[in-house]
Amino acid sequence: MSETAGEIRHCPLCGSRLVPERIEGRERARCPSCRFVDYQSPAGAAAGVVLDGGGRVLLIRRALEPHRGDWALPAGYQEADETPQRAAEREVREESGLEVEAGALLELCYVPGVGRRPANLAVYLCRWVGGELEPGDDALEARWFPLHALPANVGFDNTRRILERLRADAPADPGTEMEKRAPEATPRAAQRPVTYADAGVDIQKKYDAVERARAAIRASDTAGVEGDIGLFGGLFDLARMGCGEGLLVASADGVGTKLEVAKRAGVYTGVGRDLVQHCINDILVQGARPLFFMDYVAVGRLDPEVVSELIRGCADACRDNGLALLGGETAEMPGLYAPGDFDLAGFIVGVVEREKLLDGSRVRPGQVLLGLRSAGLHTNGYSLARRILFDVAGLALTDRPEALGGASVGEALLAEHRSYLAPLWPLLEAGRIAAMAHITGGGLTDNVPRVLGSCDAWIDRRSWEVPRLFRFLCETGRVEREEAYRAFNMGIGMVLFVEPADLPEVEEGLRRAQEEPLRIGRVEVGGGAVRWADLE
Repeated sequence: MSETAGEIRHCPLCGSRLVPERIEGRERARCPSCRFVDYQSPAGAAAGVVLDGGGRVLLIRRALEPHRGDWALPAGYQEADETPQRAAEREVREESGLEVEAGALLELCYVPGVGRRPANLAVYLCRWVGGELEPGDDALEARWFPLHALPANVGFDNTRRILERLRADAPADPGTEMEKRAPEATPRAAQRPVTYADAGVDIQKKYDAVERARAAIRASDTAGVEGDIGLFGGLFDLARMGCGEGLLVASADGVGTKLEVAKRAGVYTGVGRDLVQHCINDILVQGARPLFFMDYVAVGRLDPEVVSELIRGCADACRDNGLALLGGETAEMPGLYAPGDFDLAGFIVGVVEREKLLDGSRVRPGQVLLGLRSAGLHTNGYSLARRILFDVAGLALTDRPEALGGASVGEALLAEHRSYLAPLWPLLEAGRIAAMAHITGGGLTDNVPRVLGSCDAWIDRRSWEVPRLFRFLCETGRVEREEAYRAFNMGIGMVLFVEPADLPEVEEGLRRAQEEPLRIGRVEVGGGAVRWADLE
């Protein structure tokens, strides 16, 4: 009976009995005579291209024949239970000690041949997320090289070809290979300003997509629909449908790429709280009291511990804010999501009496803008923040750069999205707030105009101190000022519109609730835009 792949006991080249040996971080069978290795998955291999913040590439000096002593990308054969991306990540870790995440597919090439040679080689651009440079079992050496100063003895044809393609985008850096990165090393600043679009997020396209769907959305209206598209929450009039009184206010949202930080940190309860409290704020700005919440968890492979932590975070936030976690859905979708991947979304419903609805109609010139502080990024701007911190600065979650004042990168990024329900509800009940804006995606620039109507908001950015995290992100990524105030909340999580006569009572009520109200601007006649008073 012939031996099949995975059952080989004798070398197919010379017939010698294979012996167990640890190769490339795995127990494999190897021929003691001709050095044949049974890789068990000869149909596929994966390689990782890892760049540091200065445009240098990670190369491995191979310890294995037939390319012993040559420099090459970290690469190896794909295991039977691995995706190509996971194989690339594993090979980088085993050969260099660095933890990476495989991202863009740079090349997929067919390699003809038989035996050990793979039929397909997938090469991925990888993001460095942690670990320290240290050659593994099958590497003689691991170093960083500038793309314009590669070593002469680069093995494997694809290595040099792929790196030549990246060279045009690499910053000129004549420095020698980078030594092992010390945790306290000063992060490198970006070579050019980093934008939200660079990180893969185009805010304007989101607005354009909604506008294109406007006609279809409006065609679904029933008698109970109130208001237009673009408010923080959708409005539904129960009386018009003959089923009660008051207006229902509903909203749906997600946590965005903050989930990637939670996955990396292995901390899941917090993002459940973030989701609920983000949704609470989205309907609170219309004067609504939240009634119930529903969650949706989508996974590639269900891990009961992870999913239970996500749901528990949602339940804890619902309990703390006085609403019910009414139900939800957990969907396991292998093929759509990779093992270990998940998404989290939520849906909230609240109620407001018509006379207490805040929809922007009460905004008028002369009102004062009060800002309430955020706790950090909340749940927006993470694609840009991750690009700056991990790709540009080369930081790990456990690093504590001096600019963050003692906080680790992980602690700063996972700071909870605040709920403003408790401090604001007594003021809403008393009718002392004319309008509100929850500062989420789009920052002050795009969220405040949602309630402005025919007025302009004049905001003085000198009226509060921008928190350390935002200053660090902007300096390290060289983020332009206007881009920053559209991508991040910059330390302001909620904006209140208050009549001057109500200002003393509102400010005193907020202080009693342990808030620090900041007078950040005023309302004037205009056309519905944010204007920066500090530029005048």
